[in-house]
Parts: sequence; structure tokens; C-alpha cells
Amino acid sequence: MAGISRRTALRAAWGTIAAAPVLATALASRAQGPDSRPALTIGVQSSLRSLEPMREFSNVSWRIGYNMFEGLLAVDYKDGLKLKPRLAQSYRRLSPTMVEFTLKEGVRFHDGGLLTAEDVAFSFGPERFSGEKAPGGPIGRIFVGTIAHAEAVDSRTVRIATRTTDPLLEQRLAGWGGQIISKATYLAAPSFEAWERAPVGTGPYKAKELRIDVRCVIEAHDAYHGGRPPAREIAFRVMPETGARVAALATGEVDLITELPMDQMGQVNAMPGREAIGGPILNFRVLVFDKNHPVLADARIRRALAVSIDRKMIAESLYHGATRATAAYQHPAFGPLHDPARIGTTFDPELARRLLKDAGYKGEPIPYRTHPGYYTLQLPTAQVLQEMWKAVGLNVQLEVKENWTQIFAPEGRGIRDWSNSVLFQDPAGALSRLYGPRGPVQGSYKEWTNAAFNADCDILETSLDVAERRAAFARMQDIYETTDPPGTVLHDLVMLYGKKKSIAWQPYPAEFMDFGPGNLSFATA
Repeated sequence: MAGISRRTALRAAWGTIAAAPVLATALASRAQGPDSRPALTIGVQSSLRSLEPMREFSNVSWRIGYNMFEGLLAVDYKDGLKLKPRLAQSYRRLSPTMVEFTLKEGVRFHDGGLLTAEDVAFSFGPERFSGEKAPGGPIGRIFVGTIAHAEAVDSRTVRIATRTTDPLLEQRLAGWGGQIISKATYLAAPSFEAWERAPVGTGPYKAKELRIDVRCVIEAHDAYHGGRPPAREIAFRVMPETGARVAALATGEVDLITELPMDQMGQVNAMPGREAIGGPILNFRVLVFDKNHPVLADARIRRALAVSIDRKMIAESLYHGATRATAAYQHPAFGPLHDPARIGTTFDPELARRLLKDAGYKGEPIPYRTHPGYYTLQLPTAQVLQEMWKAVGLNVQLEVKENWTQIFAPEGRGIRDWSNSVLFQDPAGALSRLYGPRGPVQGSYKEWTNAAFNADCDILETSLDVAERRAAFARMQDIYETTDPPGTVLHDLVMLYGKKKSIAWQPYPAEFMDFGPGNLSFATA
């Protein structure tokens, strides 16, 4: 092989490696007969752009991603959000900055390879994550950015060290960005673009097809260490229009639909053999204010926008009480840092008018970008908000955009819709992750920054003292609510689904749609 680089050789081998599982599956199928498991078709509102977890994080990617990838640890949504081993058999803290994991034996990747500590070390290594030009760096650092390095001690033992003390490392490793991939298959891919369309993990399903804005198909990984997957394959079909998804459920074209509006639950429940399910999830529905907009540069106007909102009325009139209106960035999932006594941003139209007068606001237009239906009742909520702002003298101009690229475009941006997933059970999993110095508000979108907020983010993310962390979180909320608001919370995000009654499937209080063993079954004829 003189004159041929290692990378070239690996690229040449990619076709053989990629074909091997296909051949093995074909031989197994021939030996066992036709696969009698059902296939599942799901109508979804939007498409992901990449199957590589460190390249995309959104409600859509989370929905699919945890069916394909696993971390060393996992959140058990059926047992009080407890952390439990997944790819790890056991783990222990060696120091405030290092955790040692012992891997389960016999875990196989989608391509048939055995999971080893080298795969774990590589998943957090310079080629994929920690290097200056690593393609997974921008997303990965938001979630597992405290990791300094991972070291394989032997084939089943790996040690993960952090740059500083991190009281939440175990929770980070159970969340997004903590997914483990196959080192050999990653290196063998002809390009990163090829890899992210068919990445290899250990989850119950593996990549089969990704056609952006059309469909994503995953198929059963029958060597899955957690048991045989209940579905032969799962197709996520992109159907942006709510009416089209509901109609497809009625005709049987799809088996399950996402983002069902509240006002169509009755229609679905009236369909023969169909039902509506779901409810609030661990996610704040929020608005974000762009401080760069000339009108929103004044914190008093941003605060006026926040105190003009009657959150209780939105929850009761639009959601019929099916969600929790919240005026504070607080959630019971925050555990010891949860402060149920915090009032937050209360509805106060008179205060809003005084703030606008003090700011010298003269009715200048403020753009508000929304989407017709990415979130449940997104457009109706935006229309109600516009009327609430109008009532106190705010001239907010509603701009309905076709996609999130248009919503995030910096030119002319003012207010926008968003949601904040509580990725792990601590405010660092939401507030600092999204609004802190490494988060998208300050990083990717550059809508807002605040030095005092960032200093307290550092305390929240590194201190081992609960009282110190609680005090830092309180100061961050003071900034968020009053002195320099980057946005405001509305209510818990609601996720509703319509499905065939013959499909036994339990939604979690999260975006993740678990179709693995133990959470999906089909009624027999």
C-alpha cells in the first residue's frame, strides 16, 4: 500500500464496511424467514438536517436521535427521571474532575462491531468533538463542553476528565452530546457529510435513509443489547401542514402524528380506532428578544414586553388548562435549586405603560417572527400576544416565516419564538446552557450578552456548593426577568400526538419518542 494514505485506504474500505451489515442482515433474514414485525409511519411537522448528534439539536432531532444513539448513562423517564447506567455497567467518581466508567460486555454497534473504551474516548476526542476544527465542536461544547479528555484505561474501562469541577457531569453524559459512536466506522467514512447521513451508534434502531424535508427512515438493530426492537422499521414523513397529518392519520396513511393542536384532539378522538395523547413536557415555551434591534436595545422595552403578557389567560383559553403557565424560569425538575416561591415576571400592564413612557417609546414597530405550526398552537399564541402588546401601546408586527432559517436570520430580527428543553434536572441544563457564554443566544445567534450573567453561569456550572449555586441562579433570574431580559417564559411546552389505538406507545415528558423494547407494542389480530 505504498503511497496510499491511511485515510484513503479507509475511504476505499468504506463500501465493504457499509455493505457488511446489509449482507449479514440478508443472510439472517434468509435463514429466519420474512420479518413479521410491523413497520411504523409517523407524520412529523419538520425535518432534521443531520443524524449526527453533535451536528444538530432540536425537537425534531431529539425525537429520533435517542432511538439510534446511547450514552454511558440515561435518564429513566418512567422512574422519576433517575439517572441509570446504559452503556456503562457501573461508574464512580475518582475526584471532583474525573469519573471512571466500566462498560457493559457484548454491546454491539449497528455495523456489528463491539463497543470498547476506545470508542468512548474517540467520541469525545479531537476528530469529532474537542479539536479546534472538529465538526461536532460547536454543538458538543454546548452540552458537554466541560470535558477535557476521555482516556481508555483498558477495553472496558474509560476515564472522563473535566477542565474544571462539574457537579453535573453524570447528567451531561446522560443527555444530548453524550452519545457514543463507532470509532472505526467514523474513520472509514469517505467524508463527514457521508457519515452524518448514516452514523453508527448502539441504539435499538439504525439509519436507513435520510431525505431532508421528505423523510427519515430508521430500521431495527436486531443485535441491540436491550432486546429485539418491536418495529421492523420506522419512517418519519415530513408533513408540514397540520390538516394533512390529521387526514393521513384518519385514512391510515400514517400510524401516528406529532404536534396535534389542542382544538383537534376531539376530532382525532372521534375517529374510529384513533386517540389523542400527550401533555406538557420538560421544556419552557419562551420568547427571545434581540438586543441588537434599535428599539429592543433598551431593557425597559424588553421588560415591558414581558410584563404585558397574561400567561394564565393563554394557558386557560388556548390550552384549556392543559399546561402550566409560568412567569419564572423555574421547574420542579431543578431539584434542590428549584424555588417554588419565586414570582417571576407577573402580568402588570400598568407597569408596562410606565416603562414605555420612561423609555420614550413612540410606537416604533417591533418585528416578531413566528412559524405557522412548529410548536403546538404557535401561531394562535403569537396572535394573542400581539393583541396583549397592542393593549399597552406596543406596536409589534407579526411576521410568519416558512422555516427556522428565516426566523434566525439576523437582519431585522426583533422578537422570535423558541423553546428551552430542560435537558437535565438542573437550571444549568436549560438557562445557562442556552443563554450562557457557550449557548446559542450569545454564540450562534449573537442576540444578547451580559457579563454578570456569564460570571454566575460559571458558578452554576462549576461550584460544588449547593447554596452558592442557588444564589448564582437567583441572580441570573434577576437579570433574565428585570435588569436585562434576553427573553421571557410563557408556559410549559405541550406536545400532543394522534395515534392508532392498536399501537401501545407511551409518550415521555420530553421530545424523545422512545420506540425501543418496553415502550412500543402492537395489538395482534
